[in-house]
Amino acid sequence: AAAAMPATPHRTGAARDVGRAVGPRRHGRRQHPHQRQHQHRLRALNARDDVVIVTGALERLAQSCCVLLRENGKSADVAVVSAMPKEAFEGVKNPRDVRATELVYPNENTLGMLRDAGVGLLNCDDDVATKDALARATCVIFAEETPKRLRLRVEETMARVDKGEAPRLRRVVLLSRIGVERRDVDPWKYMNRKTFRGGAPLDDAWAAEEAIRTRAAKDVNAGGKADGFTFTIVRTGELRGNGPTSVVYGDYALTLVDNAFDVRMQDIDVEKGDTFGNDFTKRLSAAGFANRMLTTSRYDVLNAAFSIVSTGPVPRERRMGYDVAKGKSPPPISDREIDEQLAPGDGEVERAPDAAPVPT
Repeated sequence: AAAAMPATPHRTGAARDVGRAVGPRRHGRRQHPHQRQHQHRLRALNARDDVVIVTGALERLAQSCCVLLRENGKSADVAVVSAMPKEAFEGVKNPRDVRATELVYPNENTLGMLRDAGVGLLNCDDDVATKDALARATCVIFAEETPKRLRLRVEETMARVDKGEAPRLRRVVLLSRIGVERRDVDPWKYMNRKTFRGGAPLDDAWAAEEAIRTRAAKDVNAGGKADGFTFTIVRTGELRGNGPTSVVYGDYALTLVDNAFDVRMQDIDVEKGDTFGNDFTKRLSAAGFANRMLTTSRYDVLNAAFSIVSTGPVPRERRMGYDVAKGKSPPPISDREIDEQLAPGDGEVERAPDAAPVPT
């Protein structure tokens, strides 16, 4: 048995649940949804105009993206909407008391954490609400942790884009997987077998990438002007760590491995393309990097793919004083540290020769 989760009382300063379109309305003449957007200019997020949708928000990677967007000074005032399936809002029979008549809501704490952070909630299985939210969205982060769900959500969203339901969309960030371009050679071929984790996960991740690439802007000019939306693909290793949502799950649902990983592996390595081996990536670092792809003014991140892995362990003095199980997490990777990883090395140049420096 399942029922819709009852409405929660209004909270001052917190975003409302998204039952209808979320975000600021455009002023002036309204554009028909099927009208093509000919030019999009690269810019940092703007609180008055931008709405960011983050999909997969029942999982920790997407939740980390949402929370960090609200905490970062470059995006704190932007409308952030967490999209998740309808079961996130549904009640179920009490599994611990078969005689109980009242339903319990397994995701109540997670939804409350997102509300308290000022994040809007969207039932992405609600066609009307999803259409309304996409009509106002300027940026989308696809952050499902399972490639099969990632592919499904990307293909569903891109089908809506094809119908003209996202006329304001200018930036897409996809959190994909390391190994997608090497899935026909070992060890990735073994990890991509049809019997592994639901079947060919790297094929699903690659299909999600292709669904975005084929629809994205083909012409990006100096100044970041494009003839459609632009994308950045962020390829991660095996995901580890808990991030800012650790206090929601409680000690019983945290593992010592993830706790230790958050504290010990605070740094990152970043390279263009599909590189690195079978490494691990901290959820909080992957989320911070994905978010930076929306707030940076660099032009060389447009229509590009990066691989990111966590490195460490950090020195002992950087590990002292943290206990993730009690909510004492190390700070997320900073924008400055990400920018240093993105800075061109010897012999490399920005994609646009007159690119402005990254604001930090």
